[in-house]
Amino acid sequence: MSVDELDLDYRLLRLFLTIYDEGSVTGAANRLGVGQPTVSHGLDRLRQIIGDPLFVRSGRNISPTAHADEMAVRVRALLQDMRNLTRVGAFDPQNPDHGARFVLGTNDYEVAVILPTLIKRIRSCAADIRLKVIPVTGGEQVVELLREGKLDHAICLQLTGKFGDIAQQALLSEHMSCFYDAAFHPEPPDTADRFCAAAHARVMLGNNDTSAVDDVLHAQGRSRRTVLQVSNFASVASLMRGTDVIATLPSRLAGGVMQGFGQCDFPFDFAAYKFSQSWHVRNAENAAHKWLRGEIFRIAKRLS
Repeated sequence: MSVDELDLDYRLLRLFLTIYDEGSVTGAANRLGVGQPTVSHGLDRLRQIIGDPLFVRSGRNISPTAHADEMAVRVRALLQDMRNLTRVGAFDPQNPDHGARFVLGTNDYEVAVILPTLIKRIRSCAADIRLKVIPVTGGEQVVELLREGKLDHAICLQLTGKFGDIAQQALLSEHMSCFYDAAFHPEPPDTADRFCAAAHARVMLGNNDTSAVDDVLHAQGRSRRTVLQVSNFASVASLMRGTDVIATLPSRLAGGVMQGFGQCDFPFDFAAYKFSQSWHVRNAENAAHKWLRGEIFRIAKRLS
């Protein structure tokens, strides 16, 4: 009968280690809950595969051979590695021996509203957690990057459509406000006429040249005069300050980059829009990823 190392399996290796630890075939059988003939047969099989007697009689018990002593350390580690393959790894954010690396796709709004609290939370942890933030332009790009593994996670406008391999969790809803320097606007631009008469700045992400605000105005037979267009919220805040330019932006920016500006409601009907976090299902049960999702969700709920 031909045998080779491929005949080794978990059960045979566990049997070897149990005999080694018990120093007895009978003791191993009792510990494993099987009959002594089963252990003896398994040991014979191991001896054929390994090419070594492994255990020799020593009085009433058996003693390991030199080769068995060498094997025991390696088999013990191998069995632990095999057990680890069947378990989802734990992650403890307060354990300095644990670590995680995340690539997060998001945009200026999420960076301004959610990430400051998230970074503080990460820096309060003892684990080695590192975050790389990259900009994303839209739903299709987010899905593609998640599928390719170039993103671990995304926070963005809620994805539309059904994606069997992409999971999504709603975070918060947002509405538009008008921001302005009160020194240049004794009356807030909270009516349609004052709003449309003002000089406007707008933030356009990516290569877009039309916005949802303009679409709403056009549907009402109105328009606005855009004198400034930038690609991020930090820029519009610094460039508007000390001028008569107004901007229509997500309301929660009042607590961050738009702090110190006057604020009023956008004077047209504008449907609230929703933000969510998304991830690929391959990371669904990863303990570190679950921790990150939980932290982001808790931050968003506090903002709601």
